[in-house]
Amino acid sequence: MRDPETTTTYPAGQRIFPLHLSPIETFMLADDQPDYPMTFVIQLRLAGSIERGPWEAALAEALQRHPLLAALIKPGKRDLPCWMPALDQPPEVHWAAEGTPIVCPGEERIDLAREVGLRVWVRQGPQRATVVLHFHHACCDGTGAYRFIGDLLALYGMRTAAADQRPELGPLDAKLLRTRTQRSLGATAGTWQLTRLGLTEAWKILTGRSRPLALPAAAAAERARNPDFPGFLSFSGDRAGHQRLRDAAGRCGVTLNDLLLRDLFVCLVRWSGSQRSDRGKDRLQIMMPNDLREVDDYLMPAANMTGYTFLARQSRDCALPEELLRSIRDETARIKHHRAGTRFVGMVFAASHVPRLLPFVLARDWCLATALLSNAADPSRRFSGRFPRREGRIVCGNLVLEEITGVPPLRRKTRASFSISQYDRRLSVSLRCDPHLFSREDTAALLGLYQKRLEESAGLASS
Repeated sequence: MRDPETTTTYPAGQRIFPLHLSPIETFMLADDQPDYPMTFVIQLRLAGSIERGPWEAALAEALQRHPLLAALIKPGKRDLPCWMPALDQPPEVHWAAEGTPIVCPGEERIDLAREVGLRVWVRQGPQRATVVLHFHHACCDGTGAYRFIGDLLALYGMRTAAADQRPELGPLDAKLLRTRTQRSLGATAGTWQLTRLGLTEAWKILTGRSRPLALPAAAAAERARNPDFPGFLSFSGDRAGHQRLRDAAGRCGVTLNDLLLRDLFVCLVRWSGSQRSDRGKDRLQIMMPNDLREVDDYLMPAANMTGYTFLARQSRDCALPEELLRSIRDETARIKHHRAGTRFVGMVFAASHVPRLLPFVLARDWCLATALLSNAADPSRRFSGRFPRREGRIVCGNLVLEEITGVPPLRRKTRASFSISQYDRRLSVSLRCDPHLFSREDTAALLGLYQKRLEESAGLASS
């Protein structure tokens, strides 16, 4: 039950509704399992004290600019599932003192038939605040969430800053939401071509037989389940360490993302070697989200425009890190050149034309990937507005944005979700492991392995 003292009611935009679901939104709903919900978290750490009145007013206005975050899924046109405005069912917004635990109503799953796909918690200390935003992945992807967060911070800053320090909002066009399916699939492919490519992609993914991440050596029943929400751990380096990693990538003739992928493969092999003895037989697969937005999509409000690509390697391939890095460089170049993420959306498009096929396939006991790695680069560059900065950090009125972290959803048998951000020229890595199988200590151990591997790579730049 909502507490009237800690929950605020907001209107939602209506001009674009009812709105049919896109293929990727249909996929996210079908993949939304009680124990593995399709929700993700973004956490903001802010210097300063949030003023509740301006913050709630800013949130109300930001939701009007991003209507899918204030909508429900109900039967609509031709009795098909549609996004519909939720005028009397506002997002959850809870205020409390710093250190107060965050508890999800009904646990982590968000039922979009009954509740909008956004929850917000504010934890306020004397000079610091933490904001946790909990999104349903059908409503938006990471880029869409950052668009919304940028507007929220800008609108708050406009209410609390001096006239010469006010942020500026960027323009948005809600009508672009009507064409998000065509934009994510690509305008040149016909239905038959999309179906053929989609079925080919499905066969490649489902027959690859990736091995799940090795479980901790101690029996799961003997370890404490990780009940925390948001449930992820992070580490952040300094600017010098970030630059050393970039230099290392440059000397190898690869992108920083290529280096991060290579080091994750090496980390996963090391983890397997510490937990079981048959690691040489592992086929490891990393699932990587791809933003399918083009320049013309910049004005679109928060939505899901994500595709996925999969990079697979045998454990033995990771024994030669330099060769592994070159192979990853070549593969990611092909992915970018061919917009390979659209093949995943094409697969979902094809499956969505067969009644009940998606739920049936996603309910199978298959491992789509060993781990997921999402690289948001600098999330603040996804903000549509313009902000003053102080020593490289965004200023919004009486607040300074110090850190942005978070993690994508976990899927069954994809037991580790890594997320990278590079805000304020510092690299932050966040990790959430399957809370049903990994303790907080297990997660810290895996994160520590990845941190150590990145430090090894950074050392190459100073040698």
